[in-house]
Amino acid sequence: MKTTNLVKKLGLITLTGLALTAASAQAHGWGGHNPTLPVAAHTAPHHEGQRDFGGRFGHDFSPRDDHYADIDQRQRQQMDRIRKGMASGQLSRHEARDLVQEQREIENAQRRYLADGRLNRDEWFRLDRMLDQAAANIHAEKHDRNRR
Repeated sequence: MKTTNLVKKLGLITLTGLALTAASAQAHGWGGHNPTLPVAAHTAPHHEGQRDFGGRFGHDFSPRDDHYADIDQRQRQQMDRIRKGMASGQLSRHEARDLVQEQREIENAQRRYLADGRLNRDEWFRLDRMLDQAAANIHAEKHDRNRR
């Protein structure tokens, strides 16, 4: 009976992770063209290694295409850490639920920030801080000796 419940819970967590990944892929329009970047970023390099973002990022910040991928990759890694924590017993069902909810909040913030088709410097830094905090929360919950 306990094994069946565990399998159901792990399946639910896996589906949640897949849903987050699918939503992220849809939001980013993964395919040949990246709609999160302005057209000028794809066509007219400003300086070697930099792109023209219409001044929205200021002179000291030049986001790269992989900044967007970094955010998504970090979220996938964090969801994987949550799944592994559930499977190993390091995370209780309630801890995992709260951590997954935090990942949803990050995804929702990212979707709001990208509503205008761009991710400006402040938005990117906010997402980065949110992911840092989520990583710290995952670590704390996995190492709090609170077993399921």
